[in-house]
Amino acid sequence: MLTNVFHIGYCPELKEATLHYWGCNFRCKGCSCQKAIWDWMLEKYLTERDAEPEGLASPPERFLEFSEIIEILSKLELKRVLHMGQEAMLDPQYPALTKEIHRQFGCKNVLLTNGFEMPNLEHIDKVEFGIKAISDGLHRDYTGKSNESVLKNFVRIHDSGVQMIVESVFIPGRIDMVETEEIAQFIASVDKNIVYVLLPYFKSGNNPWRRPTPLEMEGAAAMAKKYLTNVYFFRGNEELQYKVVSIFPEGIGGVADDSSITQFALSDTGEKHRELVLV
Repeated sequence: MLTNVFHIGYCPELKEATLHYWGCNFRCKGCSCQKAIWDWMLEKYLTERDAEPEGLASPPERFLEFSEIIEILSKLELKRVLHMGQEAMLDPQYPALTKEIHRQFGCKNVLLTNGFEMPNLEHIDKVEFGIKAISDGLHRDYTGKSNESVLKNFVRIHDSGVQMIVESVFIPGRIDMVETEEIAQFIASVDKNIVYVLLPYFKSGNNPWRRPTPLEMEGAAAMAKKYLTNVYFFRGNEELQYKVVSIFPEGIGGVADDSSITQFALSDTGEKHRELVLV
């Protein structure tokens, strides 16, 4: 059975694999897939994330069969599998994949989602929920869709009891201090103890927005801490740790021996996570 998975990354030190899915129900103006579709923690793309966009990245040419994914994962030592890329839960094979990963490997499944549609959580151990904006007009302009279902599904996922963290991207002049405060207030209205992670925008697509400065990221995080207990953020200039490699397609990203990825120790679990950094 063909899936929407086109790329698999792996961090040997953290024993963490990433399944990158193609296809999304949003058309975000700042989507990083406009710039590159591969894992941004690969060595080549770490250096390219700050570059000016040069047109649109080509879509993937090859997708993996269900059996190919399981065969690839069976050769890895796993603690976690992240389902990410664009919107994983749109893949009809996503529920069966998460079930089989639990059954065969006994590791955790982590779902990254925009929450526009309610995902199947039966075999999900953690959700990383991306909130683009609280203002519906801004959300429509940025993503092409209303956020009405997003905010409802945020509450539904929280109430399901699955562990969750929230991420948003700080974009000066667009999703800036005012909107970020709205996001923090909304999260706090549901649960002030939810982990909230602020990510800096890196230029992608045909947009006028610039990358935020480290001081702007610090200021946004300080503001969010007025409402939330567990706030973390990227300054955008962190030093990296831990090697990441492309398992499929093999060799994508030109990883060298000293290449690395970021980590983040979640305050509520103590787990290291390859995409976030505690600063």
